[in-house]
Amino acid sequence: MTTGGRLALLVAALVLSIVVVLALVAASFAAFPVTLVLAAAAVALVVGLRSHVRLPSRRRAARHGRDPWAAAVAPPALDGPSWTTTWDALPSASTISEVRARTAATLTEWNLRGEATEPTLLVLTELMTNAIEHSCPPLRLTLGLGEDFVRIEVHDATSAPPRSRRRTDERGRGLAIVAGLSLRHGWAPEPCGKLVWADVGIGWPD
Repeated sequence: MTTGGRLALLVAALVLSIVVVLALVAASFAAFPVTLVLAAAAVALVVGLRSHVRLPSRRRAARHGRDPWAAAVAPPALDGPSWTTTWDALPSASTISEVRARTAATLTEWNLRGEATEPTLLVLTELMTNAIEHSCPPLRLTLGLGEDFVRIEVHDATSAPPRSRRRTDERGRGLAIVAGLSLRHGWAPEPCGKLVWADVGIGWPD
C-alpha cells in the first residue's frame, strides 16, 4: 500500500470513529446495552484498520532489512601501536593463512593470546577474503590496538562500497560475520579506492 493510501485509510478510520462516538453519546440515554455493543464494534474496527495499515510496512522492513554496510562511516582515531603490510599485486587466497600467522604473532606482541584472538583472526580472514575476491590492488592491511579492541583496516583500489549478500546465498556471508563479531565496523571512500574496517573487542570469551 502506498503512503497516500495509508493516509487515506487512517483519515477514514478517524472520521468513522468520530461519527460512531457521537452516535453513541446520543444513544447512551436511550439504550445502554446497545451503546456498549456499538462501542465494542467501533474499537474493533479502529484496531483492525490500524493493524491493516501497519503490518505491510513491517513486512517490507523484514524483507528489505537495512544493509549495515550501506552508509560510509570513517573509523574513529586510534593512537595505539599498529602494524601494516601491503601487496602491489592481488594476493592469492593461500596468502590469508600467512597473514593470519603474522597477525597472531603481532597480537602476541600486544599481549593478546589464545581464545581472545580468535574473533580478530576470523574478522581479518573475512575482510581479506572479500578484498581478494571483489577488489583491485594495491591492497594494504593495517592492524591497530585500541584500549579494548583491535582495529582491522583493509585498503583497496576499488571505489565500490562493500555489499552484504542475501542470507540465502551459500557464499558471500563474510560481511555479515564481520558485522556480528565487531564492536563497530564500516567503510570509507579514499582518493584511490576505499577503506573497510572493523573494531573487534579483546574481552572475548569473558
